[in-house]
Amino acid sequence: MFNDALVSSKSDHWSTPAATKDELYSEFGLNFDPCPLKSSEDGLKVKWTGRVFCNPPYSKIKEFIKKGLFHLANGDCELLCFLIPARTDTAWFHDYCAKGEIRFLRGRLKFGDAKHSAPFPSMVVVFREWSLDAMPLEAA
Repeated sequence: MFNDALVSSKSDHWSTPAATKDELYSEFGLNFDPCPLKSSEDGLKVKWTGRVFCNPPYSKIKEFIKKGLFHLANGDCELLCFLIPARTDTAWFHDYCAKGEIRFLRGRLKFGDAKHSAPFPSMVVVFREWSLDAMPLEAA
């Protein structure tokens, strides 16, 4: 059985499981989240700096990845760590994620206060460098 709320259009921004977030923050020394759940600020409109963790709204995954890569290529941030659905059939996966370090997570994550696990697998994608010359991006 899956959680209907995770596949509904009511919200596509879910809080990261605490243990998963703690593990990633510890391993990568993360210190900036452009889209914290309880913020009214739009992560697509702020400058990304430092070592970035991003669990983006799933309707805007491509936009958030491009934004992060733009700031990484410009030297504004030094590392990007995305927690996103493992959608290997999408253009954004092949255009961007396949060029990063990918970790497919075992099992299904339980986001926010959902009663059941997500109906999709998740992955962590880490980028340590990016060149705008290799694949031009629009200014984010």
